[in-house]
Amino acid sequence: MSFPDPWTLRPRQDGGHGQNGQTSQTNNGQQTGQASQNSTNNQQGGHGHNNNGPSNEDIAAYMNYATFGIIFLLFLLSLPRAWARYRHPTARRFTLRFKSSSKKNNESTERAVPQRQETSSSGASSSGDDHPTNDKGPELTYDITPTTPIEGHSIPSLVSPPVQPVPSRVASLTAKFHRVNRYLHLPLFSTGYSYGQGIAFSIYAFFICFGCFYKNFPSFNPKRAGWIATGQYPLIFALGAKNNVVGFLLGVGYEKLNAWHRWVGKTMFVGSMAHVVGYLVRWTVSGRLVLGSKRQPHGWAAFAGLCLLCIISIPPIRKYSYGMFWHTHWMGYVMMIVAMVWHAEEGWKWSVAASVIIIFDQICRVFKTSFTYATITAVPELGCTRVEVPHLTRGWRAGQHVRLRTVSTVMGPFDAFEAHPMTIATVSESAGREGLVFYVKKAGDWSNRLYEAAKGPEKVLEGEASEKGIENIAEQSAKMRMVIEGPYGGPGHDVLSSFSSAFIVAGGSGITFGLSSVDEIIREAEKGLAKTRMIEFIWVIQDPSSLLHMMLVLQTFLDRVARLPTLGIKIDVFYTRAMPGNISHTLNNGINLPENVTLSPGRPKLDVMLDHFVDITRQLPEGTEGLRGTVVGCCGPASLCQSVKRAELSIKGKKREAVGGIEVVEELFNW
Repeated sequence: MSFPDPWTLRPRQDGGHGQNGQTSQTNNGQQTGQASQNSTNNQQGGHGHNNNGPSNEDIAAYMNYATFGIIFLLFLLSLPRAWARYRHPTARRFTLRFKSSSKKNNESTERAVPQRQETSSSGASSSGDDHPTNDKGPELTYDITPTTPIEGHSIPSLVSPPVQPVPSRVASLTAKFHRVNRYLHLPLFSTGYSYGQGIAFSIYAFFICFGCFYKNFPSFNPKRAGWIATGQYPLIFALGAKNNVVGFLLGVGYEKLNAWHRWVGKTMFVGSMAHVVGYLVRWTVSGRLVLGSKRQPHGWAAFAGLCLLCIISIPPIRKYSYGMFWHTHWMGYVMMIVAMVWHAEEGWKWSVAASVIIIFDQICRVFKTSFTYATITAVPELGCTRVEVPHLTRGWRAGQHVRLRTVSTVMGPFDAFEAHPMTIATVSESAGREGLVFYVKKAGDWSNRLYEAAKGPEKVLEGEASEKGIENIAEQSAKMRMVIEGPYGGPGHDVLSSFSSAFIVAGGSGITFGLSSVDEIIREAEKGLAKTRMIEFIWVIQDPSSLLHMMLVLQTFLDRVARLPTLGIKIDVFYTRAMPGNISHTLNNGINLPENVTLSPGRPKLDVMLDHFVDITRQLPEGTEGLRGTVVGCCGPASLCQSVKRAELSIKGKKREAVGGIEVVEELFNW
């Protein structure tokens, strides 16, 4: 296979099978220098095999074989972990569509919005409190009814042995080689990458450069660079798809492959630039710049699409207007795929491969999409909007997220085409039948509009439908049409209940990850299917009043764990802003935190807390299999997640080995 040869600017007569060299050498002496160059080009770029080695297309294909071979090798190494995961029912929830409960259950499902209790003295809301748990001051009384709607869980009997197998844990490669891993995960200056990522990216870049210059130096043939760039089509689209084979084989979500998607895109751009500049130089030297450029309209279209992708993907532009980035992104890759069909003689093969990957991803998205009404509730204490879909009750794992679209004129005519990732705050098939719940933090135009829509302009009668796609059902609640796609992401091959202990850290609205993770571990312990013996949950917030709304949920966790003889829990809440006067007034009027909940000012010293937690884990009963490790989960701002990972890396090797190893599960959207 070969590209149309713009250097000769002539139609190919022999199909590019290595015969033009001989033809040009017997060209009756006309244009001897150009014919000689044609001979060299065709020997290097022809489709057939010749004495100079494989063709350009063959080299691009071999590089793809090597890349996917490495991915397959990593898949083989992860097979033991995958087997341990899929043996456990709660870890097999990667179905293509959320399963809805029966109609009867839907009719009996009640809204599980936390209700605040009123204090007898001041009328201040007391569904939770923000009282610091130091020893200073008089002891206060805290009263919460353990049968609130959000807490209506039935506790299965632990007397009978479990029917399903207790989850087993197989350590990951990073946990097995933690002495090397602790250096590879150090931050690479201020790039946002680790040293391990930097090394891997450099190896891949060297791999691409080797393909470009293999038997192609010092006389550089730009055709080779074009094929190397085109040969990365399948890989870059596989890494960028929400439902991709690479993520399934390795047990990671698409969001964790996004860094590789961007890096492969950079190498594609460099290869394409070398291809374009190389031919521009040749045309300029031969005096055929204008004519050569006119003969390649499809090549310019493909390169323009790639340039559009690269420009709009610059981090400041992408973060400033993600909607513009998303729309121009698909325009750019459509230009690339379509133009490549006509630019190269056999470029259609790579375009077809990329198209198959895209079509497969879109089909999976259709099966993962639910069109439904959701109840949205403004939560001023958290500065966010609570979104609840009661009839979607099954089909996800703790820590997974969905992609949310709103269908309402209040939100804007184009918002139905813009998806927003939201981590799920509840567990699948919960006994309380809360359904799908997540919290949307006010952090931009879209989330602010959603919050205002939840508040509603006026209080209207219950059940009164408006013409704007919203139905108000309370003063600060409304129903809205939504498109929910998922689930995605999650802990991968890690099963949280297979560890001896869990150290969960959440920041702000990242509590959704923490709630679902803790809830799932407790539920598995209630069924007798958990090896976890201890949980520490840390929540870092700005305003201590955020605890008011979540206190009922946290109290539920405490009540359920209190009935389990094999599990303990501790909850630490840290606030970084001064306590408002109304919160202090509430605390001084008879509210006290439960025994295992602390409220402290400042930021947590995660390295000290994790080190102490590991020491306590070492004292747990080992049982027949010994300790099965500690899982460290984190979700929140990038700075908080970096602090968690630094704390995990600070644990020395002997302590790690004593507890059975440490794994990190991270839910972070930082692209």
